[in-house]
Amino acid sequence: MWLALYKKELKGFFYGYSAYFILAIYWALSLLLAFFFGLYFVVDNPSMRSYFAFQPQVLVIVIPAITMRLWAEENKNSTLELLFSFPVSSVSLVSAKFAAAMTIVLLMFLLALPLTFSTIQIIEADTLNIVSSYCGTFLAALSLTALGCVVSIIIPQPVSAYLLSLLLGWGLVNLNLSLKFLTWLEYIPNTPFYLVEALSFSSRYQSFLNGQFTPDAVIYFICLTVELLFLNWIIVNFVRSRK
Repeated sequence: MWLALYKKELKGFFYGYSAYFILAIYWALSLLLAFFFGLYFVVDNPSMRSYFAFQPQVLVIVIPAITMRLWAEENKNSTLELLFSFPVSSVSLVSAKFAAAMTIVLLMFLLALPLTFSTIQIIEADTLNIVSSYCGTFLAALSLTALGCVVSIIIPQPVSAYLLSLLLGWGLVNLNLSLKFLTWLEYIPNTPFYLVEALSFSSRYQSFLNGQFTPDAVIYFICLTVELLFLNWIIVNFVRSRK
């Protein structure tokens, strides 16, 4: 049953051609930011830093377009009650929709491989650092996709779900918690400032760009993703009990 739900969600992306549009937007934004703002062909790029440095901003824009329809469209088309009537657990429902969304995300990442191979052929690239950056981008995408799934089950309209996911994703990626709260945390005795730094999305992602594939950064993104999916499961169970 899980596989059938997964295929249903994945086919929905390609049936309406939304997947092709999303892939095109992702590729265009990634190249635009890397070439024109990151000066990809001007600065030395052994680790493709000009490309990966802008990936969180690109994902914040593109991933909500993937996740906005997962639950909100079911609600909009009045098929959510029918979906909940299937003999399948809420865990399967949540994981199937999340897996379908992540499949589209993985297809987006495949579009970057030609640029990667070209860079490796042209210059003496830092392959390990590039792999680390890919891993960081993938983990960041996991968290942003899980966030979008939560918003989609809360907001019944796809467009509204996109806008809220965009706003929350931007806040998660761009707000540096360590700088924001350092001013008032200093008045709290025995406060470990490194704890606030560890909660910063941008700091964790930056460590991957620096080639520091550290366990704490991996754990941060995995825990954030699991917590958001757990919240998604709680909300689905609540909505399901009301149907």
